[in-house]
Amino acid sequence: MSKTSSGEIGIDTERAWFLYVGEIKTAGLNRFLVDPLSKRYGKPAECIHIVPDVLAYYPEDIFLVVGPGSDHAGPDAQGRTSSRMAASQFAAMVSADEVVKALVDQILDIQGELVLNVFESSPELTLAADDRIKVIGPDPQVAVSMNNKLYQYEMAAHLNLPVPEGSACPGLSEALKYAEGIFSRGRKAFVSAAYSAGGSNSLVASTGEEIASRFKSVSDSLLVTEYIEHRYDPTVLGLVAGEGNVYIASVADQNIHGTRFMGSTFPTVLGQETVSRLKEITQIVGNHMGSQGYRGVFGCDYIVDEKGEICFIEVNARKQGTTMETTLAMIHSLPGRPTFPELEMMAVLDGRLPEGLEVMDSVNGPLCWGTYNYKASDDFLVKNYVPPSMDEENLFEEAMAGRGGHVVLDHVGPQTNIAAGGFVARVVAAGPTPDDVRKGLKAGTQQVHASIK
Repeated sequence: MSKTSSGEIGIDTERAWFLYVGEIKTAGLNRFLVDPLSKRYGKPAECIHIVPDVLAYYPEDIFLVVGPGSDHAGPDAQGRTSSRMAASQFAAMVSADEVVKALVDQILDIQGELVLNVFESSPELTLAADDRIKVIGPDPQVAVSMNNKLYQYEMAAHLNLPVPEGSACPGLSEALKYAEGIFSRGRKAFVSAAYSAGGSNSLVASTGEEIASRFKSVSDSLLVTEYIEHRYDPTVLGLVAGEGNVYIASVADQNIHGTRFMGSTFPTVLGQETVSRLKEITQIVGNHMGSQGYRGVFGCDYIVDEKGEICFIEVNARKQGTTMETTLAMIHSLPGRPTFPELEMMAVLDGRLPEGLEVMDSVNGPLCWGTYNYKASDDFLVKNYVPPSMDEENLFEEAMAGRGGHVVLDHVGPQTNIAAGGFVARVVAAGPTPDDVRKGLKAGTQQVHASIK
């Protein structure tokens, strides 16, 4: 792929092209689609990544950056500003972008179809409405429904899943009234808007004033439940190919601060009995999602208390931030099998999964991994760049060889202004023991912290 003198993008017709639209943190998954798509088209396949992430440096793949001030060529070295963008806003910008639309038209003219891999399905990605575009991801309208926290709570009740006591309240005044009943019992309340990713629109509150302050501008319904004191925050990654055709990939432990997701570790510290029950519940959720037309990757989050009691918390109807790490762990735990991205492609495009799929051991796996998302708590300037010391595949190979290590990924780079809530970098650690992972995450986090002015 190249740019012509007129600024248009030239396509190498000797290759089969596919697109990725989404956050850069799961862009690495596309390398595992190259071989199956090369076979599909009968020539070498290559991915063009369309991302919102404003970085100083990008991997040695093809990236188009779509967002305020990006101009497609990567951000200017001076005065960059990096902030998180809602998936719906990014999808709308991609669909309206003239360079992207011209690129899609060129590929369709050459190939007759275009495979489009997405991090998160969104109705605002209107360019995918063309029947010739095959999206590796769930139907966007179904995904929107499944991501609604109020729907999820009703779904859980319908499926008889263990959930905290709570209610869908039609407005702030009703939410405050319901929460007062929880406070009167000496308990905290968990409050969430219908849509909340990574804890962005949720709160653990002890008083009505905290709720009123956080949600004073919200006129829609709110979910209010009793906050359950707990010790563990497991998350289960799965894949839906249809009702009764659900694959459970892994069980990991989340690092949650308040309601903010900070990262995950694998394997889980939970015992086999609890892990088996988590998988059973996730299978039930996946079957329900399949009955509603959902096809693709999903995750279920839970809490587990000191007694081992499980509560279902939410569904994330999209790829998870640690899908790449699960993919690499599966490659080493289940060698010679289809990769997780390839399974997703089969599930979505073909509506099937291979017979006899093995499930990775999430308690006694051959390696351990962990992630940490370094996010900005307020606005600040990043002064230095922390380059990746290796790619993730090499990191996991080192771990399998008995050597622990870490890598800093997607660092925004020097002289970048970070808006509160934005990502500075991700740290990934891997090794033969959990202690290797802890040391790696600590060392990587210190590197990122040292880069901040």
